[in-house]
Amino acid sequence: MHLLDSTNNSVSNHMTTPKTLRARTGAFAAALLPLAVFAAQPPAADPLELDTKLQQLEEQALDINQQAQAAEEDFLYPDSSRVSIYVSVAIPGMLIRDMTVWVDDGAPVRHVYSESEAIVLQERGMDRITRLVAQPGAHRIRAQYTAQYSDARPTDPVFTGAYAGTFDKTQQPAELELQLRRDGYLTRPELRFHEWRKGQ
Repeated sequence: MHLLDSTNNSVSNHMTTPKTLRARTGAFAAALLPLAVFAAQPPAADPLELDTKLQQLEEQALDINQQAQAAEEDFLYPDSSRVSIYVSVAIPGMLIRDMTVWVDDGAPVRHVYSESEAIVLQERGMDRITRLVAQPGAHRIRAQYTAQYSDARPTDPVFTGAYAGTFDKTQQPAELELQLRRDGYLTRPELRFHEWRKGQ
């Protein structure tokens, strides 16, 4: 009986039960898991390549945004009724301080220019002050401005002036320019009106 018991104990010591097998298999799999995760991870990307892809995505987002804005403007301001009014300064050293524009009996559109904006206007040429809707036909336009030379002292007076006129709106978009200029060194600055048409 003792021998049999001993044999059974010996057999029991070397047998692997299903429960023990699952435990060992699980431990082995757990040990291999970090290796599997490491092997599944892609190699580290080149920072320059990531930066290039990010820049491409930013450019695509900007392009999509511009297209959306253009589509929105085309919807809100169709060609047959769109009127764009621009401001320009053709006097070196003259900084525009503010401009106010009226079309017909509509509400005034006023923009106060910071010094940096006025300098950019000198360099860039034109600034669109407003875009509005007007039906084909004759319309009235009025404007007034305040300006001063860049080297003016605080006690120097500012230049002010106004313009009043008309323009004819056709089925094409109207591109109107209010330009601050003067004819000679001793003449006062004044607003000149110009309507741009295709082919000009």
